[in-house]
Amino acid sequence: TYFKNSEDNIDTLVLGASHARSAIDPEKIDEVNDTNSFSLAIPGETVKDSYYVLEEACRSKNIKTVIFDIDYQYWMNAFTKKNVYLCTPGSVAVNVKQKNSEAYKNADIYSLDVADANGPYMGKGFFSRVTSGSMPGGDDYIETWIGRQNMGFSDMAVTKFKQIKKYCDDNGIELICVTSPITPGVMKTLGMEKVDGLFTSFFEEQNVTYYNFNKARLDILARKDTDYGDKEGHMGGELAERYSEVLAEVLKGHFNNTLDKSKYFYDTFEQMYEEMEEQ
Repeated sequence: TYFKNSEDNIDTLVLGASHARSAIDPEKIDEVNDTNSFSLAIPGETVKDSYYVLEEACRSKNIKTVIFDIDYQYWMNAFTKKNVYLCTPGSVAVNVKQKNSEAYKNADIYSLDVADANGPYMGKGFFSRVTSGSMPGGDDYIETWIGRQNMGFSDMAVTKFKQIKKYCDDNGIELICVTSPITPGVMKTLGMEKVDGLFTSFFEEQNVTYYNFNKARLDILARKDTDYGDKEGHMGGELAERYSEVLAEVLKGHFNNTLDKSKYFYDTFEQMYEEMEEQ
């Protein structure tokens, strides 16, 4: 509703799930590029959801560019977050009651206490997550994901992404896919090199630009586990601002056709892991 009622000429849309919501500050993108960006990244936003969010966003705004944050958890066959698909008569009733309440309709998004955001709303769809400064938790959750990099993409994710691509092509929208960097300490455990290979090949086949910031050079984007709120990869606000600045520079190079990828990305994960161990 806030997005729809905005009088701004929003032309750039950020899509994705909770990793994107806590990592990408559209304001930083706009400071460097000739864009007016807004994030509609929503926790639990599956690829199927992203298609409908895009379609709905285009009803009220003339979208020219989509930055789609690719979170592999929503693509692999073993995805089993049941709470994402919760749809019981009771939950529907709660949703309908909330959406029709005057308090909800008249709420100022800046004043809302969004518990799962773990930090304040900063504008343009971005929530700045507060971190504790200590090592993040979530080891039990990470254990359930070990090996899933070998299970391939779900048919639903692939089908819906192709629909997103077609929708963008049909409406003159440039689609750019990115992956925001997850907590460094678990990248090897979760097989991010294998995941990168799968996505790189897939997006090449789909003729879609893809930038995986898990491979971002440490001298360009220094990061450590304590910059995150959990082992799963939800980025803290301080790192998010620095990451968004780097993302903005990469996008500028992309838009101007002047991007030197070697300045921002390692050639291989092994090269990055070696530097991480040295540091």
